[in-house]
Amino acid sequence: MGEVIAFEELVRMRRRRVALAVHARCRLILAASVAAARDELVTAPARERLVRLARLRKLEELQEYASALG
Repeated sequence: MGEVIAFEELVRMRRRRVALAVHARCRLILAASVAAARDELVTAPARERLVRLARLRKLEELQEYASALG
């Protein structure tokens, strides 16, 4: 015989699954953004390096925060 699961529980499980998938995608996008920012920093003109370095640091902090969440 099958297991009876409350509708609310099904909705909660689906939302959790979707949230985990979105979070994983966000982490992939952040990793690609950090890699691109590092590449841009290396090739940036001297007058833009400070701005690009600040951007890289912010992206790295965001990536660290997202990784800490799971």
